Amino acid sequence: MFRDRKINKIVKLPYGLRDIFPSESEERNNIKKIISDEFKKWGYGEVKTPVFEYTKNISIGVGKDWKDKLINFFDVDGSIVSLRSDMTIPIARLTGMRIKKEQLPVRFCYFADSFRQSDIQKGIRRICNQAGLEFIGSSNAVMSDTEILIILINILNSINLQEYRIGLGHIEFIDGLCDWFKYDLTEREYVRKVIAARNFVELENFLYKKSKSKANIFIRLMQPESDIKKIFKLVSKINEPKVIKSLGYLKKIYENLKELGYEDYLITDFSIIRDFNYYTGLLFEVYCPGVRSILGSGGRYDRLIREFGLDVPATGFALDIDLAHKAARKSKIKRSFKVLLNCRNDKKGIELIKMAARLRCSGMIVELCFEKIPDLESFAKGKNYNLVVLVEQNFKKARVIDLDRNIRKVKKIDDFIREF
Repeated sequence: MFRDRKINKIVKLPYGLRDIFPSESEERNNIKKIISDEFKKWGYGEVKTPVFEYTKNISIGVGKDWKDKLINFFDVDGSIVSLRSDMTIPIARLTGMRIKKEQLPVRFCYFADSFRQSDIQKGIRRICNQAGLEFIGSSNAVMSDTEILIILINILNSINLQEYRIGLGHIEFIDGLCDWFKYDLTEREYVRKVIAARNFVELENFLYKKSKSKANIFIRLMQPESDIKKIFKLVSKINEPKVIKSLGYLKKIYENLKELGYEDYLITDFSIIRDFNYYTGLLFEVYCPGVRSILGSGGRYDRLIREFGLDVPATGFALDIDLAHKAARKSKIKRSFKVLLNCRNDKKGIELIKMAARLRCSGMIVELCFEKIPDLESFAKGKNYNLVVLVEQNFKKARVIDLDRNIRKVKKIDDFIREF
């Protein structure tokens, strides 16, 4: 009865998803290689966690609106499970379950997709490909936070990001400013909400109801600032313990990085409020011209892991590979050397395979072209090849087209292979 029924296929992806083609995938893999090498240099070992876990675990630290953020479904036994929305929570769970105190500190890194629910809006991604690290169990908060920021800066420099900045903030700074205004719990929640929405006009109007002079200082402190001395001058008018403490902590981090010559990459940004509510201290975000979204983020989360059994401090960051690839100068992203090898003699296919094997021994990528393509050079340019090699029918010589330098030569095959 179903034989004649037409199958109506949906020829588009669900919103927030996309496909990735080989050339882009190669560039992203090169970025991942740079990141992986830096992680290894510092002793970070890669961990992998399941793509989905019990919602009860995954929702810890996501915030009270977790139902709107997580992608949930029922397992076969009726349990509610969710796709991971970040990697910090699963790694916190792993640490709480599997690590003993005598093993601390531990350094973990990861390369993984995270999944987040979103409204049906154009351009809102639901899958984020991330690389990140977690430094867990160090008793020296300042130095462990300094370490992960150094690693982050080294990575951003290695993938040739230009004019990026890392905004440094602190979770207690806004709490301290709310203490200064003597706001209650509801008012504090409102302040955080409008700051997270970057609605500073609404924030200013709200603050003015209490004190115009204090409001002016509050608003000024929410603006990114590269000169930390200006921040100290403003904060000197605020005698609140949390404000003084949090700024003092950031000063230590700043001084450490300044001693290493990294101060030009840093700004203060006390408007940083993360979607996840597990942060307890330092917060930071990476901004880069030409990319509207936050390239990476991280901070300190000293109370998250104890939700899973082990009460230890931790810090870490996640870098968005999709956005890092977009921000990096593609001309500087290292690619493998690619050769398109063609012979018009159909009977020489096996000889062509043998020749390609000899070239691959030198580490290059060699793609065989058995088809008769009219404009092979244009075809190769469209696929980002470096060389086109057209082998003559007698298999003695080859016409070599260097697409990078626009040079054409005829060479003996043995001489050509010897060069590589």
